[in-house]
Amino acid sequence: MPYCPKCREEFRDEITECPEDKVPLVEELPYQAVPAEGTTWVEIASTGTDDEARLLQGFLQSEGIETSIENVKFTMEPVNFGDMSDIRIYVSAEDEEQALKLLRERDEEYRQLNDEDDTLVTDDGVAEIEEDEQTEPE
Repeated sequence: MPYCPKCREEFRDEITECPEDKVPLVEELPYQAVPAEGTTWVEIASTGTDDEARLLQGFLQSEGIETSIENVKFTMEPVNFGDMSDIRIYVSAEDEEQALKLLRERDEEYRQLNDEDDTLVTDDGVAEIEEDEQTEPE
């Protein structure tokens, strides 16, 4: 799916220009790199919620990839201005290719799930549960 390089919104394949920013869409978002002592951290994803960022972080860490999260969300209570920023997930430049591959594979697995059934997804993939099998302790 194409993205707007300015507002970072995702669009359907048939859309070629961001309606808000009036710029051509790109296939991948340009991420930023942050030099640090000993390594360079590369942004590989951004989310709108802390929970989603923590899920991505946990997924990558379970695959042996060190991650860092930067929360640049702006909120001013009680006034809601909408999404003023986001939460960014970083990995070291050495892990960037592997992390992006894992995230693409994860997204593909989720797209293939049958949403009409009750589906239990674990770190190992979709779990098969028999109809009469107990899923929660009594």
